[in-house]
Amino acid sequence: MPQMAPINWTLIYILIIFLFLVIIILAFYTFKYKLSYSKKTPPMKIKTWK
Repeated sequence: MPQMAPINWTLIYILIIFLFLVIIILAFYTFKYKLSYSKKTPPMKIKTWK
């Protein structure tokens, strides 16, 4: 049992860091996309895409 504890904690820390990085990257990309979209705001593209 004592050998399993540090492995589990390291895995948990890696997962937390990975999730945090993914969330930050996703938030950054969505923020950039929203900014670029708000700057352009093309209503014609949405109509032609559908």
